[in-house]
Amino acid sequence: MLALLTGGMALVLSGCGRSQAWLRYRLTLEVNTPSGVSIGSSVLECTLYGPSMIPLPGDIGGSGNIGEAPTVDLGSGRFLFAVLADPLYRRDLFSIVSKVLAYPELKLGPPNEGMQERMKKAAATKSSVMLLRRDYPMLVTFANVSNPSSIVEVSPDNLAAAFGVGYSLKRITFEAVDAKTPLTAGFSDRFPAIAKHRGNFRKTPPNTPRDQDLDASLGASSFFTGAAK
Repeated sequence: MLALLTGGMALVLSGCGRSQAWLRYRLTLEVNTPSGVSIGSSVLECTLYGPSMIPLPGDIGGSGNIGEAPTVDLGSGRFLFAVLADPLYRRDLFSIVSKVLAYPELKLGPPNEGMQERMKKAAATKSSVMLLRRDYPMLVTFANVSNPSSIVEVSPDNLAAAFGVGYSLKRITFEAVDAKTPLTAGFSDRFPAIAKHRGNFRKTPPNTPRDQDLDASLGASSFFTGAAK
């Protein structure tokens, strides 16, 4: 295996001739509270796999994201989580990062610039930017973090409904970091009931449409996955 490191991005050529690029980044949530701003962040990694040099039918490469859900501790046992992906994968973090890297203000290339090139430039420039509302990840909380079935989706536009008057989402930011920056770890120790749960956190009636009760379809893998390279 041959690995090339440029800034904070690595490009790997595996023995089967498949290219692999990854970018480490920090996703940060800032929440207005009655006592000030609470902040939580997580260092994650997005990966882009190219097709094999000896192509197989249907081989178009792939993508992925590893790390832990950014979490804001709001006190009194209350937490706000940005999950790695919603059950329908309309708001998965790799897709969100790919959209963020195309923001014009980052100046990472023209609209037709490839994702690998954007990742490379973001790593080299340590790009940072505030996410647009349309690119927010899915947010959730638990009435009791020791009871995974108490999960509830939180609207980014109405944190007060979940946490009370005076709570609102200030912003979510993205920042490319050095490749040697450790991935955030410790979710299993902080939230053992969530991490050890198997299957979906809640059961839904048979034949429930997938686009209803999305929070019920979440599981432990929505909060942490993968391992540091």
